[in-house]
Order: sequence, then structure tokens, then C-alpha cells
Amino acid sequence: MKTILLIVGILMATSLWADEGKDIFQIKCAACHTVGNGRLVGPDLQGITEKRNQDWLIAFIKSSTAMIKSGDADAVAISKEYNGLLMPDNPYSDAQILSVLSFIEQGGTSDENQVSATADILSNTTPNNIESGALLFSGEKRFTNGGAACTSCHSVKDERIFSGGTLAKNLTETWDIMGSSGVATIIRSSPFPVMNMAYSKHSLTEEEVIDLTAYLKSVSQERYYQRSSDFSIAFAIFGLVFFTLIFMVTIALYFKRKSYPVNYDILNRPSKVVN
Repeated sequence: MKTILLIVGILMATSLWADEGKDIFQIKCAACHTVGNGRLVGPDLQGITEKRNQDWLIAFIKSSTAMIKSGDADAVAISKEYNGLLMPDNPYSDAQILSVLSFIEQGGTSDENQVSATADILSNTTPNNIESGALLFSGEKRFTNGGAACTSCHSVKDERIFSGGTLAKNLTETWDIMGSSGVATIIRSSPFPVMNMAYSKHSLTEEEVIDLTAYLKSVSQERYYQRSSDFSIAFAIFGLVFFTLIFMVTIALYFKRKSYPVNYDILNRPSKVVN
């Protein structure tokens, strides 16, 4: 009886461990990686445990940046292969990472979104999609679920976009680096903490994902024909005109104001002496 209970306990623990690995993979890894469905933002992870030893994988998953800075040859080579695109650090324990690796060894996921993400999602897009993407990126058109405009944090080299944020990466060459599937996957479910938090309750529709991807592809392809916009002279002229206007209004409103804190006409009026 004890043996049976022990076996059942081991099976239950193994099942829970596998489920944890699946959950972590789908939440954190699936945005950039597939298992057997081809390259996405990052490499296909099928057979990764046969290519790298366990200790190396744990260290790399925890902090690829630290591995690259340490000069690890394999980590540096991966960084160069993916144009310096770094995987975010992960706060998982060794046991949690091993559960993810076990999930990958068992074949990973067959998530339909991942399969479709590897296809060319822009095959049926038109200039209207690009225009819609530009409006969404700049904030002139609101996202369906109320998410913040991309220019809140990002910028691009596009004459149509007046300005952009500096909190996050300039996205002008992003499509060249990631391709359509990579860009779309990041927009759908970002692995980056700040972006993930910003859109966790304001997810984008599939149409919005396609429009933004089409726009970023257009930006990447047209970047050589864009001029760098310099608004310093325009701002200086506008500032001078605005200051002059405010100055003239101030003079007009206070032209007849009292010059002193008391009314000198009353003060200097002759007074009658009462006997």
C-alpha cells in the first residue's frame, strides 16, 4: 500500500512540475520562442537540452546579459546571430527553469497562435493597414481596449510622426531584426515587464496587431527616404509670438491700474476745518 501511495505521489508531483513548466513557458517564453514551429523572435527551442548542458541553460535563462558580459563564447555568438537583441532576465529558481526545460523536452506547446505567428501575417495587407497602424502608433486613433499610444514610450523615423517617447527603444529598424512574425508576437504578448504591465488589461485586437506590424514594416523599409525633422526654429518663432501676445494682453489689461496702494486724489483733496 505504501509503495502504491509513493508511486501516486511521485506521479502527481511530476504532473504538477510539468504543469508549472508549461505555465511559465506560455506566460514568459512563448512570445519569443516556439518548440518545433520554427524561429520566432528567438530561436526554436526544440532539442535545446541536447545542444547545451543544464548548468549553462539555467545561467543563460536567468541572465543572458550577464553571460554575454562575462564573455561566454556561446552566449556572445547567440547575441550576434540575433543582432544584439537581449532576452530579459528571469527571476525563476533553478527548479522552475528545470520544469520549463522538462516541458520543452516533452515536445513543448502546439499553441495555435504560435503556429500562425510563423506565417506571413502581412500577406493580405493594404496601404490602409499601414495608415491605420500609423494612427494607432501616434495615438491619433485610440486602441479598442484603451491601451496607451506607442509614442508614449517609443519613437520611429517617420515624418508623419511629430515626436515620440524616449523611455524605450527606437523601433525604426525593428522589423528588419525580427520580421513580421516576431514583431506581431511581441505586440500580442510582450515578454518585457514594462510593456507587459502596460497592456495586461488593455490587450490589442488581432486587427490592431496586423496594422501596427504593417506600419513598422513600412517604417523600416522607408527609413532611408525620411528626413530628420528639426523643429527648433519653429519652436523659437512660436515662443516669440506667444510671448509677445501675452505681453501685449498684459499691458492692455493693466494699463489703467492704480500706480500706488492708495488713491492719491482722495488723499490730496483739501479738507474742511470744522471749528
